[in-house]
Amino acid sequence: MLPTPDILTLRLCSLLASAAYATIFFVLWTRRRSETYLLHWGASSALYAVALLGFDFMPGGATPLSSALNYGVIAISDFLVVSGMRRFDRKPGFAPWMVAPVAATILVVGIPLMMLPGALGLKVSHVAGSALLGACMVICACVILFGNRSEASLARRIVGIGLLAYGPGYVISICIEMGHAFSSITLDLLPMLQDQLLVGILNLCLLATPWERAVRELKESVLRDGLTGAWNRTWLKQHGAELASPSTSLFLIDIDHFKTINDTFGHAAGDEVLIAFSSRIDGLAARHGGKFVRLGGDEFVMLAQTSGDEEAHRLAEEVRTIPDPALSGLPSYSISIGLSRVLAGESSLSPALARADLSLYRAKASGRDQVAA
Repeated sequence: MLPTPDILTLRLCSLLASAAYATIFFVLWTRRRSETYLLHWGASSALYAVALLGFDFMPGGATPLSSALNYGVIAISDFLVVSGMRRFDRKPGFAPWMVAPVAATILVVGIPLMMLPGALGLKVSHVAGSALLGACMVICACVILFGNRSEASLARRIVGIGLLAYGPGYVISICIEMGHAFSSITLDLLPMLQDQLLVGILNLCLLATPWERAVRELKESVLRDGLTGAWNRTWLKQHGAELASPSTSLFLIDIDHFKTINDTFGHAAGDEVLIAFSSRIDGLAARHGGKFVRLGGDEFVMLAQTSGDEEAHRLAEEVRTIPDPALSGLPSYSISIGLSRVLAGESSLSPALARADLSLYRAKASGRDQVAA
């Protein structure tokens, strides 16, 4: 039979691990000062180490205030993980609602110690404090897991699940404690055992979260046009088949006499035209459940979901009228559009693109600044 671990040894292991991770986060932050989420996560580990150290020094000399503050420090360390994740998401780190669970933790620990006699006050305080710390973990986990669905990386999900995993430990410990004579060792043992596994997992996944986003952004940059930010031809080859359905309309777009713009106003002005045009069309495509792709030079294709030919023509006319020099202060220009739709039975966009290309040729041959289908 395995011996029961010593609670002080477990606390020491968690303390040393947390101090080590705090050092790593702080060192990384000194090299990348703009990445302030590292500072939040380092402060979280550091405060947790301080709180664990406080538990070792408090027995025999603890006061209601020192006990309450120690639990409060642990709650703050939990919410610093959340504030760091918010900074990682480019949001303000602090949110006013975070004050409530921290204040509640301090109060439920301090008030029983002041109002109830001896062992009873200690037991109520310890059980209530553990319950609030478990609740703080669950709140933080839910914010991380569901607060930003667009950044649902694997490392982020593991951080949320890791925080959530503390909850059952606290619940089991409290249930055991409520049915037996008071022993703080009983109530602390399971969470500290969880710590040996979860402290490492949580902090390693926090360190991996920026790396995951960097890899994702690097992969996406290969599929984006460097000037306009629109998807490029490579993306179209990889993902075009996913949009090949009879509800998909293709708008092959060419900026009329674009070479004249470059020759007359300079290539910088031509680039500004491409950027401004792409920005407006990209938003329009997104509103219609589609994508916007730069095929090369001044040629683009917009994919959009339409209910039929009539809606597709209306949308094409909306696209044609988007160039507006008065709005952008750019040289005047117009566009020609070749319109086609994906037909039933077609499993790729290639046939529809070929038809749109022929339509675009007719639009340009008929005088430009018009839509042909």
